[in-house]
Amino acid sequence: MFINSDKEKQYRKEKKNRDRITVTIIGVVIYSMVLVGVLTGSYVGVKAIFRNHDNKVAQAKEQQTDEVTEEVESKPTPTPEPKPEAEEEDTSETDHEIPPEELIDPDSGVVDYSVVHFKPGKRNTDLKWKDSVFSRIENVKDSASAPVNTYEYKRVSVSLKDNKTSEYKVYTDPQSKLVEKITEIESSGDVLRIFNYYYDNGNINYISEYKTYVDKPINPSSSDIESRYYFRKDCLVRYIYCEGGSATEYVLSDIDTYSKGTVEQYDYLEKDMINRAYTVYNVAPSIKETELLYGYVMDEFSMPVEDAKIVIESESNGETVAETITDGDGFYKVSIDCADDESFRAYASKETLNEVGVFGITAKFGSGKYAVEPIYLGYENNAVNYPVQFVVRDASDPNKPLSGAGIMIRRGLNNRTGEVMQTGALDDNGTASVEMRSGSYTAEISKGGYETLYLSVIVRLDHQYAVGFAMPDVESDTYRVAVSWESAPLDLNSMAISSNRSRILRSSVDSLGLTTAECVTIDSAGDDDYRFYVTDFGSITSGDSMSYNMTGSGAYADVYSSEGLIGKFHVPVASAGVIWEAFEIRNRTLLPVNSYYYSVEDDELWKTK
Repeated sequence: MFINSDKEKQYRKEKKNRDRITVTIIGVVIYSMVLVGVLTGSYVGVKAIFRNHDNKVAQAKEQQTDEVTEEVESKPTPTPEPKPEAEEEDTSETDHEIPPEELIDPDSGVVDYSVVHFKPGKRNTDLKWKDSVFSRIENVKDSASAPVNTYEYKRVSVSLKDNKTSEYKVYTDPQSKLVEKITEIESSGDVLRIFNYYYDNGNINYISEYKTYVDKPINPSSSDIESRYYFRKDCLVRYIYCEGGSATEYVLSDIDTYSKGTVEQYDYLEKDMINRAYTVYNVAPSIKETELLYGYVMDEFSMPVEDAKIVIESESNGETVAETITDGDGFYKVSIDCADDESFRAYASKETLNEVGVFGITAKFGSGKYAVEPIYLGYENNAVNYPVQFVVRDASDPNKPLSGAGIMIRRGLNNRTGEVMQTGALDDNGTASVEMRSGSYTAEISKGGYETLYLSVIVRLDHQYAVGFAMPDVESDTYRVAVSWESAPLDLNSMAISSNRSRILRSSVDSLGLTTAECVTIDSAGDDDYRFYVTDFGSITSGDSMSYNMTGSGAYADVYSSEGLIGKFHVPVASAGVIWEAFEIRNRTLLPVNSYYYSVEDDELWKTK
C-alpha cells in the first residue's frame, strides 16, 4: 500500500473540476457539428463518472436538473429479488472459455483487463434479469445458513497492470463442481476495490462492486455496495449506483430514451464488466493455490541472522517441500503448496547456532499468508543458564492466576509432542522459575478445567520471562480466542465478525492499562463464516495509522474449540499499521489470513469497543 502524494491529490481535484464542467456540457443541446469537440470531451468525462465514486455522485445530482439527460427516479437500496416467471435457460453468443495461459502474460505473469477477450451478447431490450444465483447461495436474512458458506473455497493472487494486484476467492458448488461465485480484491495502494461475481452455469449473472480500505464482511444487500450490475445473456440489463441510502437506476429497456452520453456510459460499463468477469472466471480457478510463509531469524542478542538456512518439511512424511535463506535483515519468505490434510514444520539453522524448529504450520485450501513467529537461535558455545520466570493467568479473567498447573518444556516453537527436556509446576500465584539456556522453546501447561496451553518461550540476554493465558474448557459449537501481548500499556481491541456482518463479537475485558490479554467467545457458531481482527485502538483514535506499536508487541491469537488449541497466530513483524486480520473460520475450518492494514475508513467498527 502506498499513501497518495500531494501531486496526485491536486490531480484529482483538477480532474473533478473538469468532470463537473463536462457533465454540464452534456446537458446543453447545441448543434452537434459545431461542438463535436465538446461532446468528445463529454464522453471522456462521463466515462470517468462511472469509474469514480465521487464523480458518480456529482453526475447523478447534475442529471436531475439536466433537461436533455433522462431523469431517473431515486429508489430505496435494492436487494436482488427472484423473478417469479419461468424463462428459458440462458445462452450466450460469446465464447466463455479461453485457455488461462492466453489471459496471463507469459513473461510478466500480469493479467491485463484492458485487453478485450470477451464481448457482450446481442442486445435485446426485452431481456429481464433472473435471480438465478444470488438468493440461492446467499442468505441475507440468515447468513449462518447460507449455502455458500459450505462451498469449496480457494484463495489465489495475481499481478495486474500498473503495479496493482488482485486476490481471488473462488467458491465452487461441492455437488455440481461449478464455480458460482468469485470475490476479487484489487489493491492499488491504500484503496481496495472489491468485486463479487456470480455465475450461472458459467454465464455472468450479477456483479456487486464497492471500495474500502480494509477487507471486511459487509451485508451484500446494503448500501455499502456502491454499484450493482445485472446481466442476462451477456447483456447488462440493469445498473444501479447506490449512495447515501438511495439508488440511481439505469435499465436496458429504457436505453432509447437516454441521452447519447448516458448510452455511451452504459455501453462502456457493459463491455468492461463482461470482459472482466469472464477473464476472472477463466484465470482464478486455474491458478495453483499456495501459501506464503514468512518471518525473521534472530540470535540471542536480538541481532538478525543473515544466510540462515530455512527448510520446510512435511510433518506427515518428513519430505522437504521448500528451502531458502535469510537476507541481511534475517528475513525469509517461501511459498508452499496448500493441502487440506497436511501440516508442515520449518527449521532454521546456521553454523555455531543451535537449530530451532517451528511446528504445526498449516497451509489449507483457502489460506492466505502465514506469519511465522520470530525464531531466536542460541549460540552453541554459550552454556549460560538464565532463570526464566513464568507467569500464567486465566484467559477469561486476566487477573486470576493459574495455580498448581504442571509445566513440560520442549525445544522448538509450537512443539506439542516432542521430547520433554524439563518439567516444573506453577505456585499459588501462577508463577514458576526454571533454569534455561538461550533459544526458542514451548511450554506445555496443563490443569483440570482448562484447555492445554502451549506457550512460546523465548530466552535471550534481554528476555528471560514468559507470560501466558490459559483458556477454560470450551463447549461444543464454540470457539474462543485468547489475544495476548507483552507491551504494556497498549490498547489493543479484538473482534470476530460473521459473514454479512450479522454478528460482531468483542472481548468482555478491556485491554487498556497493564492488562495484556483479551478473550473473544464465538458461541453458537454453526456453519457461519467468521473473520477475526485485532486493532491498535489507541493508535486509530489518535490518528497514527502508521504506528508500529502492535507489530512490535509480540501479540498472539490462540484459537480454541472443544478439541483444544486448534491454531496459533503471531502478529506480522516489522509492519506499519493498525489492523491485523489474523484468520478466518470458514465451514468449521481455521484458515490463516494475516493481512495487515494501515489505512482506516471512517467506520465505527474500528472506533468502538
